[in-house]
Amino acid sequence: MAGFLSWINGNFNVIQTIGIIGSLWTGILVSHREAKAKEADTLCTLAEQHRELWSEAIQKADLQRVLRPDADVGVKPATLAEEEFLNLVIVHWLKSWRIAKAGGIITAKELGVDAGKFFSLPLPRAIWEKTKKSRNPEFVRFVERAVERGGQLSAAGS
Repeated sequence: MAGFLSWINGNFNVIQTIGIIGSLWTGILVSHREAKAKEADTLCTLAEQHRELWSEAIQKADLQRVLRPDADVGVKPATLAEEEFLNLVIVHWLKSWRIAKAGGIITAKELGVDAGKFFSLPLPRAIWEKTKKSRNPEFVRFVERAVERGGQLSAAGS
């Protein structure tokens, strides 16, 4: 027993260093797990909001025109219901873009492909044009680049 205590006393700095490194690794692992859990929670929340938004569009007859590529906004401009719905969708896009920008589970490249297709549709485009001046300038640039690419992948991914 005396030999063991002597060894501990002689190697205290090594033992202390190993303990500190072990604590740091434990902290890193816990932080990583918490980040993954938060990422999964964010994805679930975003998916739920997405489902609620598009369920509304599917269920309400006055919103069925929103995704139609042949909607003629010159002949029949967006209704108040369509405009309110599309503003909610644009806010949802903004949240998704912020998550992508922060390095979340959605990449800017993936989001850009969808944004290019969505904001090229007649009704979303009309409401976007009407409201983009009051939106985040970086988000506006992101959407405009996505529309220019027509929903195609870019090398830059933004």
